[in-house]
Amino acid sequence: MTNRILELKEQVYEYVNRHGPVLPAVIAKEFRSTNIFISALLSELISNKRIKLTRAKIGGSPLYYCKDQEARIVELLRGNLGQKQREALDILIEKKVLRDRDCLPFERVALRELEDFAIPVKLVISDVEEIFWKWYLLPDQEAKESIEKSLERIYAPKKEEAVLIQVAKTLGKTEEKEEREREPILKAVEKQEPKRKKKKFLQEVLLDKGKIEKSDSDFESIIIQYLKKKEIKILDKVAIAKNKELNFTVQIPSNAGDLTYFVKARYKKSLSEGDLLLAFTEGQNLKLPTLYLSSGDITKKAREYMIKNLKGMNFIKIK
Repeated sequence: MTNRILELKEQVYEYVNRHGPVLPAVIAKEFRSTNIFISALLSELISNKRIKLTRAKIGGSPLYYCKDQEARIVELLRGNLGQKQREALDILIEKKVLRDRDCLPFERVALRELEDFAIPVKLVISDVEEIFWKWYLLPDQEAKESIEKSLERIYAPKKEEAVLIQVAKTLGKTEEKEEREREPILKAVEKQEPKRKKKKFLQEVLLDKGKIEKSDSDFESIIIQYLKKKEIKILDKVAIAKNKELNFTVQIPSNAGDLTYFVKARYKKSLSEGDLLLAFTEGQNLKLPTLYLSSGDITKKAREYMIKNLKGMNFIKIK
């Protein structure tokens, strides 16, 4: 199943490469899949920096595209911008570089909202911050020359030197703040029996976490140590991405006997419902229940989705 997921991911990438910029719903229809599943694949392609997505959205969804398709996003997104944003965009297209202090108030607000097209460049001149807005397709060298000319004109009487300290934002890098819930820690209480080691119930094995000596630099070792600590036998292991993502087939001890599970282990800060659905689908195709181990949390929305739609799936945050 892992190979099938990888093959589908490559097919999705090739589709974006041929038809991008494109909406996830269009891709889902092409591959006869769900938006959640396709969005999860697209998210992995973005994490691997193979494709990009826009900040602006059409009907609530961003556009996905490859680097050489950047020039096309403006024609697709312009019609979905507000009037003030379109006016500011037209000025930026014409001028290519704008000084923030020279813009009208509505233009300054709009430029900060045009994250796909307006790249802020911050300068410090005699402890005074200057901000210039660069058209996203303008080469850096041309932007540098244009900014230098503006500074010479503005600050020539003072003969000050401008120092470029930061290019604040670039396309394709986003941080989405999601509401998180802490995974409850359930501890099993067992009766002591002399000269006999009692096997734990499946639920106890999965949820009684205990302490793990971990090294952030070796996620695989952390997972293997966790499985051994819980007396979970590893039958098969496949590294999808070194120290980032692994698949296991394991046997978990229980009072009903050893139970075979598919385990997805992933080093990721936050997991969405799409991430869970991908793993659940892999387990289903192996005809095995799924256990998801991760260094991060799952969002509240993802937890609710798992409880409602991914029956029998378990999630554990490895601390």
